[in-house]
Amino acid sequence: MKKITFFLLGLFGMLGCVSEPTFDVIPYIGFNSARILTKTSSDLLGNTTKRDSLILTINFQDGDGDLGLTQDDYKKLILIQPNLRTFDVDLYVKKKGTYIKSTPSFPLGGNHFQRYKEGDKPGPIEGTIDFSINFDYNNFSGIPYLTGKKDTIRFDIWITDRALHKSNVVQSNDIVLFGN
Repeated sequence: MKKITFFLLGLFGMLGCVSEPTFDVIPYIGFNSARILTKTSSDLLGNTTKRDSLILTINFQDGDGDLGLTQDDYKKLILIQPNLRTFDVDLYVKKKGTYIKSTPSFPLGGNHFQRYKEGDKPGPIEGTIDFSINFDYNNFSGIPYLTGKKDTIRFDIWITDRALHKSNVVQSNDIVLFGN
């Protein structure tokens, strides 16, 4: 019985010594996955639109936990960085085996209007972020090099925190759009 008691006390002592992780204040990301949900919708006139909703998922770590925005955060930061996007991507389209950077006429990235840590007390956080980008089968104008027929694309992805620290850049896997 004494041996079991000492073992349990030792086990609880070790568990009590687990410290919180230390991450850099500059966010670090890793590519997790990309998945496509193909949807069809109709407008009031009966016109149907087919759309690939691409969901990019990344893993993140941040030492001070200042990821995500409230509307108030955005209003303050937009004065400092007018084109602020907390989730940003560069799009590449594969043509004849080579990726060509496509610069759409509108930004594909955007902002996450949710904070990933409650309160303002700094501290490490880690988790995943999902970000959705829609591609319409009938209207992909404004995105150079897309044909609308089984286009292979990939993304370079990075995030920005409230202190305007930019993360490392990760590359997605190959993604086939307009395949259904």
